[in-house]
Amino acid sequence: MKKNILNLGCISILALTSSMYAGKIITDADFNNMVVTPNKQFGFGGWNLENIDVKITQLPDYRHNIGSFDINTGIYSTMGYGNTFESDIRNGGTIVGRLHGKDWPVGEPSGVKVINGDTRVQNGKPQNCIMTTSYLPGAYLDAIVPKPNTCSGPFKSHKRFKIDMLDTTYLGDNAYGKPIEMVFNLAPGDTSVQKYELFQKINNHTGKRLDGYRLELLDANKQPNPALTLSLDSSIWNINDLANISHGLWGPIDNHFSEPGFFDDKTVYYPVSLSSGNTVLSYVGPMQGGNYQALFGNWMPSKWHPMGIYFDHDNNSNTESKLLAFWGDPLQTGTNGWHKGFMEDWASPTEEELNLWTTTGGAYVIEGIEDSVNLGLNYIVNIADNNAIGTTFTIRITPHFAPSAEQNTPSYVKDGPTPNHPGSERGDPNKGNGSVAAYDILSLLSLIIGFLLITFMGRKKFI
Repeated sequence: MKKNILNLGCISILALTSSMYAGKIITDADFNNMVVTPNKQFGFGGWNLENIDVKITQLPDYRHNIGSFDINTGIYSTMGYGNTFESDIRNGGTIVGRLHGKDWPVGEPSGVKVINGDTRVQNGKPQNCIMTTSYLPGAYLDAIVPKPNTCSGPFKSHKRFKIDMLDTTYLGDNAYGKPIEMVFNLAPGDTSVQKYELFQKINNHTGKRLDGYRLELLDANKQPNPALTLSLDSSIWNINDLANISHGLWGPIDNHFSEPGFFDDKTVYYPVSLSSGNTVLSYVGPMQGGNYQALFGNWMPSKWHPMGIYFDHDNNSNTESKLLAFWGDPLQTGTNGWHKGFMEDWASPTEEELNLWTTTGGAYVIEGIEDSVNLGLNYIVNIADNNAIGTTFTIRITPHFAPSAEQNTPSYVKDGPTPNHPGSERGDPNKGNGSVAAYDILSLLSLIIGFLLITFMGRKKFI
């Protein structure tokens, strides 16, 4: 696909046609007139696509482009059920990150949009945000009148874009790797002070264990600038909210979750901190809070994520299935096997449960627990005088790789259930195709027979 760089002329046109709010980042989204044009990204123009390759793809393969996306206008080829997209982020000539949102019709390419002036936000949050290109339930892109999601969208309405950090970022153990950069276009001449909330996740697809990351804010010259800063608003977030693993896996009961996390009722997080100039956000060290590190070590790569047994309680692919059990050794017996969650004292499933859960064609599926490698970030970008910053600014994210002593393959991966992580990143951590249900009949029989042998022999390990 031929790429054209978004030039200053195009930026000027977008600036003139964008929302009249004094938003620092360009966008064609008018919050007071939420009109959706078919096959054109809503909230386009803010994300600079000079180092991005936007691809229209067919599930479950994200690698091959089957459509087109015009990086100057946001117009893309017609999409349908089974279609999705991927935006590859390049550093020089190397793809270092893959950005994903929700599949069509829940989401659309490029995956990132900018919203200015969302007056419906609450709890002191900014009225501007950078988020993924999702639509609201009941008004997806296949609806008569689609409704774009915005900064104030409901909880769990798919607002976060996800960046898979790839193995090409690796430069060495116990060191920072190669950075991943997202560049944004600023409205020329705007001198007002605006705040933007970021809705994003960074996912470890590097093939190596990580122990932290660094996030930098840079001006048009790729330098720190006092007119461009980061903030961690303590009136909005606690320290354990700033960089954490999925609340549904590690987290307490609260207003949004009626049950504690599957693995622990304590949040798992990195206690990130700001630099003295408020332009760098970073942390290197062990996971804090819940039992993530005790169960799996520090931030594990996708090829090491544990396997889980899920139950699709509502037969809806757009809602989350319930995690029933995972493969590991939470009791530290030296033997891996299937175990229920911490609220059930890591109990092993019964023979009847395992027979039911591993039946093909039902509501149960065995797949990777992908959220165990995804880190949700919360922070605010403060933009002051655009004349001092330039025409663009950059968010630079750099993974930090753990020491060599922490890079050994975990035992639950070495002796995992057969076949080992079907269809998941376990086979290729940079394939980007996620986990799918793929257990065949012979594999299911081996699981069941193995469980019966374990019961007979008084052992816990599958053979």
